[in-house]
Amino acid sequence: MRLVLLILCFSFATIVAPAQDDRKDPRLERLFERLNATDVKAEASEITSEIWSIWIKSGDDISDELIRLGILAMQAGRLDIALDHFDQLVKHEPRFAEGWNKRATVLYTMGRIKASIDDIQKVLALEPWHFGALAGLGMCYEVLGNDAAAAKAYELALTANPHLYRIRKRLESLREQIRRNNI
Repeated sequence: MRLVLLILCFSFATIVAPAQDDRKDPRLERLFERLNATDVKAEASEITSEIWSIWIKSGDDISDELIRLGILAMQAGRLDIALDHFDQLVKHEPRFAEGWNKRATVLYTMGRIKASIDDIQKVLALEPWHFGALAGLGMCYEVLGNDAAAAKAYELALTANPHLYRIRKRLESLREQIRRNNI
């Protein structure tokens, strides 16, 4: 299944040359297996939280501090400051997928959609199962009016994490919209 998702991710979008993150956490594969096997909402939520807790830690004190400061700035609505922290983060540790993901989120919020997509592609080169980045990619394509690409990104997000209920609803809505447009 992981191979199928990798193939889909790389055939879906033009992604920068894949970077190899030598700090891949060996727990992730098992967590994704459990996530895809469960039908229990509470268990899925717990597993999803475990995955995020792995993704958010870089293993480097400077990176962890920059991401913490960037998140605090985002929460305070200081997107310019958040962007500065995430810029520093991706320069300091370019193989830390969550640094790119957080910067992509800020860029999206600032309306810089194409720059957000560029960062999401870097996330996916490092972590193809990053369902948050895949969902964000769908949101970007929706803003750009590319419903087919948005639907594909949402499908990939749901392949990685079938418990993204809002994304499932958004995908259903997009499919209906695409169907109506094709009539």
